[in-house]
Parts: sequence; structure tokens; C-alpha cells
Amino acid sequence: MKYLKYTLLLFIMVEMACNSSKSGRTPKVPKREVPFAINIKVQNNATINFVNTDYFALQFLQDLDQFQAVNFVLVGAEENPEVVLNLDITSFTLWPRDERMTRRRVSRSVAVGTDAAGKPIYQTVTASVDIVQIQRRSNARFVTNLTVKGTPGFKFQRTFAANYNYVNNYVDNVQGDYRALDPGVMTRGSAIEPTEDDFLLILARQEMIRRLSTELRKYYDAQVKPTE
Repeated sequence: MKYLKYTLLLFIMVEMACNSSKSGRTPKVPKREVPFAINIKVQNNATINFVNTDYFALQFLQDLDQFQAVNFVLVGAEENPEVVLNLDITSFTLWPRDERMTRRRVSRSVAVGTDAAGKPIYQTVTASVDIVQIQRRSNARFVTNLTVKGTPGFKFQRTFAANYNYVNNYVDNVQGDYRALDPGVMTRGSAIEPTEDDFLLILARQEMIRRLSTELRKYYDAQVKPTE
């Protein structure tokens, strides 16, 4: 009973110390909101006509906003933005979809039972399948001009060239025993292909967004003073 009293007393003291520590914590200061304008200019290009530039700008900014010391808020050019990105998409090519199919005969040994000694009995099963491969190439060229207003301010300019090749392989039209197919192949199936918006975002994420995000993070990390 004596030891129980000591245990309860120790528990109460630890709980009081934890509550005191929690109450003494400095409230987390919310991140400063920074108005950010993205001005997108595109060359006369048939592919870009299918791209929703408003959606692209929103997704673009969400990627840039990751792990920043401030919160970027998308605004119009007339709303006095602190950060302005002039993005010139000088080329965006989405090549025609290339689909190829090959007929293949596959076989596997599968366990169908056990013998009198308890050892597995195997049987070879076969099937004929169509292996479909879909490819689509894309490339783009982005000219960026990034400006942060204020003191000390910041400017960054660079041109980015990106290439991306979408590839999807899947099995179709199975004739024979399904057990002959590798389970990994069966689970792959036909994937949802990227849209024009998806292709452009993938190209932008290869290097451009990552580099711009790094430059902005270095700038704003230097401006935000650590909390005492």
C-alpha cells in the first residue's frame, strides 16, 4: 500500500509538470500570407489550346507553396502581388498516342494438390494473351521570370526544357487458363492516361517547380526571424 501511494504521488507530479509545460508553450504564429501572381503566356500552339491555364496556375502554386516559411495566395496582376512569376510556355508538344499489341502464349506451373506423402503436385497451365503497350511522348520549354518585391527583393530568370514519355503495358483478351498469367501482370490493367493538363504539370514538375520553390524558400527563410 505504501508503494502504491508513492506511485500515485509520482504520477500526479508528472501530470502536473506536463500540464504546466503545455500551458507555458508559445502559441504557434500563423504563416504570413504572400500575394502571388502567375502570368502565363503561350505561343500559338494547338496542344496548349486544350490546357486549362487557370487550373495549371493553381496546381503550380500549390506545389510551390510546399515547405515554405510563408503561405502563397494566388491573386491577379492588378491586386498588387508581392511575388510575380511571368511564365512563357514557348513550346508544348504532345505527340500522337502510339498503341501496339502483341499476341503471346504464356504458361506457369501451379500447385493443384498434394500426393500421399504431402508433397505438392504441380500442373502446367497455358493461356494466350494480348500484351498492349501504350506510349505518348511530350516535351515543353518554359521561360521563367520570377520577381519578389520589397526589401531586399529578389529576381530569378531561367529557361527550362523538359521531356516525358508516358508508358503503360497491360494484358487484354485472355484465352485459356487465367492461372497462367503472372499475378503482377493481372493487377496492372489499363491505367487512366494523363490528360493534356497532366502532361504539362508533369513536365513543369521535373525541374522548374522544384528550382523555383528552392529559390523562394531560400529568400523567405532568410526574412523570417526565428521565434524566441
